[in-house]
Amino acid sequence: MIRIRTKLLVFLMILVVLLNGVAYFLYQNSKQSINEYNRILNRLYLLNEISQKTDDVYDRLNAYLVEQTPEYYQPYLDARLALKEQQSRLRMIENKDNYLTIENYDNMITSFLEKGAIVSGAFQEGKINQYATHLSQAENIAQFIRETTLELLNEELTRYQAFYRDVNQKSAYFQSMGIFVFITTFLLCALFVIWFSRGITRPIGRLITVAKEISKGKFDGKPVEISTKDEFRFLTNTFNDMRANIHRLVEEVKQKSELDRLLKEMELKSLQNQINPHFLFNILNTVSRTAYLEGANRTNELIESTASLLRHNLSNLDRPTTLGKEVDIVRDYFFLQKARFGDRIEFVTEMEESCLSVSVPNMTLQPIVENAFIHGIESIEEGGKIKLSIKWKKSDVIVEITDNGAGMEDEIKNRLLRDEEKEEGITEGHGHSTGIGVRNVIKRLQLFYQQDGLFDIESAVGQGTTVTLKLPSKSKGEK
Repeated sequence: MIRIRTKLLVFLMILVVLLNGVAYFLYQNSKQSINEYNRILNRLYLLNEISQKTDDVYDRLNAYLVEQTPEYYQPYLDARLALKEQQSRLRMIENKDNYLTIENYDNMITSFLEKGAIVSGAFQEGKINQYATHLSQAENIAQFIRETTLELLNEELTRYQAFYRDVNQKSAYFQSMGIFVFITTFLLCALFVIWFSRGITRPIGRLITVAKEISKGKFDGKPVEISTKDEFRFLTNTFNDMRANIHRLVEEVKQKSELDRLLKEMELKSLQNQINPHFLFNILNTVSRTAYLEGANRTNELIESTASLLRHNLSNLDRPTTLGKEVDIVRDYFFLQKARFGDRIEFVTEMEESCLSVSVPNMTLQPIVENAFIHGIESIEEGGKIKLSIKWKKSDVIVEITDNGAGMEDEIKNRLLRDEEKEEGITEGHGHSTGIGVRNVIKRLQLFYQQDGLFDIESAVGQGTTVTLKLPSKSKGEK
């Protein structure tokens, strides 16, 4: 599948590479032209400086000879030094066509400087005839330097003219190339936009048409077909699947509607035959008060425990309670079982009172104790024991419910901890007062505390079972 974002990125990358390539080509050519132009200007400037410095040297030497004072001698020396510096840069003008001319030019400057040194030395020694002859020769050499400078300048100007024509040709070429690149990129962008927009609007249009049909209740139309291989193909296939699923579900609903109607009628008839649990609760209270007035204290306690269990089971399971109230309900439950089984069973509690104020989900301990009783010790003839231990461990409350009953196999224990539907050996069964199994308790603990790892089982066949609850002192969201 070629994603829409990939198409855009590829096109943008091609466009950026194309434009940057053209810009880089223009930049390099422009840079070469500027460098060549700077080299020509530097050569012209150098030749002009040499010509001027040669005249400066000769003029200041003459001034020194005419004035015959030492203050005119230093300017002459400065002019000589400046001419030597310009002479050292002559090689930048040299090329394969004028290297002989540059060599002679360099030699003339050297000869001119030597003659100037001879003239100044002869003048200082008072040799008038000697320095006059050499001064005349220096003047001739200076004239030759001027003529050679003009010749070299003429060559540079000729080269500049060729360079100027080349620059004009490149400018015209670059202008044409810029127009061509502009038209090409414009056409490419226009074609891409048309192609890309059609690839988006056409599938959307088809989906809109089918969506309108679905809104009118038509679910059995032909599936939408598109030719693209991007996200719209996935979206269209999903839309077709959704339409087919809706059509199937509608048919199933139609088929089940009659059955649902019959079931509702059966439920109403069944409700008419059920005893209202609240009415039963009120009757138990009346019987309890009557037993108390008649002096049947044992009967009164049994009825009160039964009423307490019924009241607790009728409460809303979505409301949290405290661990202390859960313990009270477990005691009521075991009081009733004790009255039934007598000394065959024993219920032991070990708890820290400070733990009993911790909030827990409603109906947490009773289903576990019921399972321990029904599947653990109910079948034992004597010595059946269930122990409830509650204690602190760091910031958590550890609740352990231990029985010395039949235990369970590892397969059953692992199935329960993996939260599978089938929970043989430790689920609700015959004799439960709540109808709530251990699996339900585990799920409500996870939802209440918003974390896993709160429930653990240790058991072996014939050695009993220990269920451990690790209850945080505060549930998530509790201040």
